[in-house]
Amino acid sequence: MIHGVRIKDGKATYVSRFVKTSRLQQEEFFGDAKLMKIGDLKGFFGLVMVIMQQLRIKLKVLDDSYGNGTANTSLIYHHGKLLALQETDKPYVIKVLEDGDLQTLGMTEYDKRLTHSFTAHPKVDPVTGKSSIFPEKHDIVFLLTHDVPYLFTGEMFTFGCSPMPPYLTDRVISKDGIMHDPVPITISKPIMMHDFAITENYAIFMDLPMHFRPKVLINFKGYTNKRILLLIYIVC
Repeated sequence: MIHGVRIKDGKATYVSRFVKTSRLQQEEFFGDAKLMKIGDLKGFFGLVMVIMQQLRIKLKVLDDSYGNGTANTSLIYHHGKLLALQETDKPYVIKVLEDGDLQTLGMTEYDKRLTHSFTAHPKVDPVTGKSSIFPEKHDIVFLLTHDVPYLFTGEMFTFGCSPMPPYLTDRVISKDGIMHDPVPITISKPIMMHDFAITENYAIFMDLPMHFRPKVLINFKGYTNKRILLLIYIVC
């Protein structure tokens, strides 16, 4: 969910709206949570959740072709678009209406060039130019998120993580909204990388905070790792 406060003529109005992600629309249809959360990936229960979700996708009960994220971690403004972000999915474009309401326009894939997840904490180069988010002189909207939205329209630096090689991919999006070719970065194992940093000359990636360790996940009594891996392979 995202929140907005509109201030006009000395009055403030507040609105909160769910981002209309593919995940939300499917779970609204079923009336229940059907897609697993990252907190579910623990022990035997986590293994069951992985198998159940893959089975539902194989049987076309669920559709993950348009992602399965919640788009509720942070917001950023770039190339005239307000993006709602979450680490495991692609960005969703949000429109702020004249009355301050918030409308989901849909997922963006940068002309099909984005094929992996998109960090919730991209960085916009502050040197290459800046502009206000909303140009109307007497209408100010504050978007409430734990990240402060960037007020620049320069290049945007981002990355994506994957459980399969390449585990980390660096991307740059021009100030005109064009995504450049991917730059794979070699790391030893898959990781859920929460954030990164940029300087004038470097992008700094931190090999933390959460590692994917499938062997630990499936290490429980009564089953061998080979049997469990075979079961996952059959279902997936």
